[in-house]
Amino acid sequence: MHSFLHALLDFTCLELSPRQESARLAPLEKEMATLSLVFATLVSPYALLRLTPARVRAPAPRASASSWAAVQSGDRAAAVAALDGLREAGAAPLWKSLKLAPRRVSLAELSRSTKLDEKTLDPSREQYTLEDIQSTFIKVIIGCTLGATVWAVGSDALGLDAGLRFTGTYLFAGIPIAILAIGSTAPGILFLPIEAFKAATASAEEKRSRGLRVIKHEASHMLCAHVLGLPIQDVVVGSKGPRVVVHDEEAATQPGVFVESEQINALAVVAVSGLMAEADAYGAALGVQEDLKLLNQILLRCKPPMKANEQQDLTRYAALTAWTIIKKHERAYEAIVSALEQGKGVAECLQAAEAAEAAQSQSQKADAAARAEAIGKETPMERAAREREEMAARGRR
Repeated sequence: MHSFLHALLDFTCLELSPRQESARLAPLEKEMATLSLVFATLVSPYALLRLTPARVRAPAPRASASSWAAVQSGDRAAAVAALDGLREAGAAPLWKSLKLAPRRVSLAELSRSTKLDEKTLDPSREQYTLEDIQSTFIKVIIGCTLGATVWAVGSDALGLDAGLRFTGTYLFAGIPIAILAIGSTAPGILFLPIEAFKAATASAEEKRSRGLRVIKHEASHMLCAHVLGLPIQDVVVGSKGPRVVVHDEEAATQPGVFVESEQINALAVVAVSGLMAEADAYGAALGVQEDLKLLNQILLRCKPPMKANEQQDLTRYAALTAWTIIKKHERAYEAIVSALEQGKGVAECLQAAEAAEAAQSQSQKADAAARAEAIGKETPMERAAREREEMAARGRR
């Protein structure tokens, strides 16, 4: 080693002819080859030691069928543990993916953000309007009047008993009075016969459309509950379609149970999600009376108690949050709708949602990369035009 260093110093300090330079390079090249061999011998074990862990590193855990099966076991603790494990394994990123931060939301902001009319967002809105009721009442009055007239003339011509003729006429006259009494107290009852008639005479396409509406309503409950970390207990199939049962909703309605304010935020979002899904898809929210009744029960059980204006603010915030979840995870929502339509259970629905969400994330990343590449190739004029369009779009919103 010392001879190599001395030779190197001598070589750098002298000016030699080409022949002399070649003669003196020979021993240097031999010394450098020897030094390279020694260096490789000393370093290579450490390189191997450092590379070994990367080569033998265990693969990332994969979601097993048993983990998803535990999701619909019916036990809340088991379902939460299974979903937490799936999230850590990367198989359920939607689970507990949103943390709520309640704030005051006005009806105008809710309508502006969702682009839904304020009347559409009215939770007390009925399927039939006042005009429908008035039109039906007028038709009933005209029909009863004609019926009473025909009965009176016909019974007289047939020579029926006077008491029978009198009773029949007054029965016809009493129908509008009875309808008026029922309509002033419970107008929805008046349309039960109409609904029964429509259900009995509905075509296969109409029945499918009604069933799909119920499915979209229930799919919103499942998606919002999953995103907020509320485990699903079951999917119950009834005559009108599936019904999503949430563990925490069932527990909150048990006698003598109070709901903490932290938990009530998520429950409120799940409760009004069906209303927002229907309003967004069909322009009207029908059949939400049970959801609103449940929401009212939960709000009344809040600990500490909430004031009336606080309940209203929370309801509007919950509606906006539910709409945001549905729109943000649109593919996952549609996947749940499709799974429920096929009659699948909780685990299959959530697996479909997670798979759709993963595909949506990949698509968004690809779109973002393509957009970044396109922006990088823009000319100054194209960049200016794009920025003007973006500013105009923000102004329209």
